[in-house]
Amino acid sequence: MKIKIAIIHLGFALTGIVTTMLGPVLPLLAVQWHLSDAQAGRLFLVQFVASVTGSVIASKVLSRWGATWTVPIGMFLIGIGVFSIAVGTIPFGLIGIGLYGLGLGFALPSTNLLVVEMVSEGQAAALNILNFSWTLGALAAPLAISAMLKPVGLRGFLLLLGAAVLLIAFVETVAFPKGSAVSADVRGGKLPHGKRLTFALLTAFFLVLYIGVENGFSGWLSAFSIRTQHTSQTATAIVQWSFWFAILLGRLAAPLILRLVRNGTLIFAGLAVATLGILLAILSSTMITLEAGVLLSGLGLAAIFPTAVAIFAEWYGTGGTGSIVLGSCGLGGAVVPWLVGVVSDRSQNLRLGLTVTLACTAMAAVLYWRIGDVARQQEARIATR
Repeated sequence: MKIKIAIIHLGFALTGIVTTMLGPVLPLLAVQWHLSDAQAGRLFLVQFVASVTGSVIASKVLSRWGATWTVPIGMFLIGIGVFSIAVGTIPFGLIGIGLYGLGLGFALPSTNLLVVEMVSEGQAAALNILNFSWTLGALAAPLAISAMLKPVGLRGFLLLLGAAVLLIAFVETVAFPKGSAVSADVRGGKLPHGKRLTFALLTAFFLVLYIGVENGFSGWLSAFSIRTQHTSQTATAIVQWSFWFAILLGRLAAPLILRLVRNGTLIFAGLAVATLGILLAILSSTMITLEAGVLLSGLGLAAIFPTAVAIFAEWYGTGGTGSIVLGSCGLGGAVVPWLVGVVSDRSQNLRLGLTVTLACTAMAAVLYWRIGDVARQQEARIATR
């Protein structure tokens, strides 16, 4: 079991690199392919629309063959997609982004659901640790790209990354026994049938907003740092690294914090801290205030996704449908970074563009109150039985 968990975590760390690498390489691709902000924002759109599409397809694969097939299929798609970007042309680049986005739609939700089913207790803590590994990859991405640009170039980095992903996919295919499929119907969960659809839709919309904030802020962070603080390639990588380092620390601390506070309380506190951090970064006039805002936003966002997934699994259960709910959050990663680019392009002001992420955190807080209300109503019904 420990070896399987280690393989899962290693593969999830690689998906962290792939999911977030578009942000650090965006300035390079924009120059190489002569892209405006609006055009560059569409690259995020391609990645995350493909990811949502992948999650819908994965729900069927998950129901028929189980997560031990769904996860490596996703990893193979990711590896092939990363290799395609290494070709260096716009057509192959778009195909590659679409392929690895499709693969992420398979791998990310399925890995979360696999861990939920493997762990009988402390699912929120287990998912925070799993997503800690994902964040390790996201944290490594900007520094790895910066460090490897001189010796091997962007193409060399992409070839090495693609090879590593394909190796993990092969190991997962060979080493993991292929268990029974996850039922397309809900497995477990406390909600009655009449409440499941409402709860699933509310959770899906909340996750869309969360992923939108995370990707909208982190995806444009490199460009924002260069334009407002005129940072070098190394300094820009450090700013991006700071965001994921803060998320790393937050997810590492989350299991301890969850011993003291309820899951919902942690989510609301995280949204408040993230809002403060994003606002501070947008208004920053020095590197110190920018770094402070980046760190606060990362700490605030850290535990929101894995904790929300654990709450969803507790109340709704797991199954093929869960892949669609979790995978739908890719819509946020597609739409919000694109909106940031559009607003920035039209206003000629990236600071104004990033206010889109602030609006999303406010909507997420209101929405999560509604999710908690559904859960509280069901808790009251259970208590009166």
